[in-house]
Amino acid sequence: MWDVSQLRDRLAALIPLGGLAGHESAVMGYMAGELRPHADLVWCDDIGNLIARFGPADAAHKIAVLAHMDTVGFMIKTVRDDGICRVVPVGGVNLKALPGAAVTIWRYHDQSAAPPALPGIPGVIGVRAQHLAQAGDLATTFDDLYVQIDPALCDEIAVTAPVTFAPQITLLSDHLYSAPYLDNRAGCAVLLALGEWLGQAKTQFAANRAVYVVGTVQEETTCAGALHALRQIAPRHAIFVDGTLSYDTPETAPRGSVRLGGGPVLTSFLYVSGLNGWHAAPGLRSHLKDQALTQNIPFQEDAIRGLMSDARVAMWLGIPSAIIGLPMRSKHAPQEMIHLGDLVHAMRLLTLELSDPCNLP
Repeated sequence: MWDVSQLRDRLAALIPLGGLAGHESAVMGYMAGELRPHADLVWCDDIGNLIARFGPADAAHKIAVLAHMDTVGFMIKTVRDDGICRVVPVGGVNLKALPGAAVTIWRYHDQSAAPPALPGIPGVIGVRAQHLAQAGDLATTFDDLYVQIDPALCDEIAVTAPVTFAPQITLLSDHLYSAPYLDNRAGCAVLLALGEWLGQAKTQFAANRAVYVVGTVQEETTCAGALHALRQIAPRHAIFVDGTLSYDTPETAPRGSVRLGGGPVLTSFLYVSGLNGWHAAPGLRSHLKDQALTQNIPFQEDAIRGLMSDARVAMWLGIPSAIIGLPMRSKHAPQEMIHLGDLVHAMRLLTLELSDPCNLP
């Protein structure tokens, strides 16, 4: 089983790779290289999903474990000669946290070059000096956003180039970890740990079982990656590992009890608006709870309005699904925060659940 230091090492490798929604190739390439020594087969499908199979291709019982590889960010809209670039947001970027944030502009348009690639161009999101503050400055809109870069590098930036937050990593303690894009590089790190365990455990599986580890694309904008991957695999069940909300800061405490370090979250319900909702499969979620209770794995529970996940497409396909949520503070801001112990416990829960999937409801 992986320990906290190994998870830190994986996150340190994953976070600098960019991976704006629709431009996940660098993340996919890294994860493919890490999973290939352990899996029976690893491939990238036509829209960029990473799929690793552990077990026989003709297995009658298939289960998929998925985490999205993409992140929120921006794309370049216009570039001026003085180095001021207008941008358009991609995904649900946390607007109030943006002014003054450091970013990276990628020189290659689709991040298709596997690392090492051309170094990104540094930039800073503009913010009015406090000494020039005006009424309404706190009501910033996306139309106000611009990124300042070195004017000498303007010719190296293409319109629609991806822009991501600069990969600053801050270790507040052995377990409290702050960085951009922990949603969902934390889930990707858990998948890599799971792949290593599956490589060792798959010989114990019955001949009719297979586990598919999937890194999906475009969760932050369309969920099309998960839809396409699940159609190919057609698993009996799907488990999604994704960032979720915590309520352990002064302004969020009245909204729920989930906290960093309390264990992974077994989510029951997600809802945004209209018909955009998701329910956990009751039997699968109950089975996860039973595993956690039996083995003394700490876990938390939640039902959330204002959050969505790739899991919604499993419902459209008639695939029972559950979410193992990783509690996070400051989601979609330039610096998110996790407790690495929650990732360790999520990994423990997954290995228990997959050890005998024939017992799943």
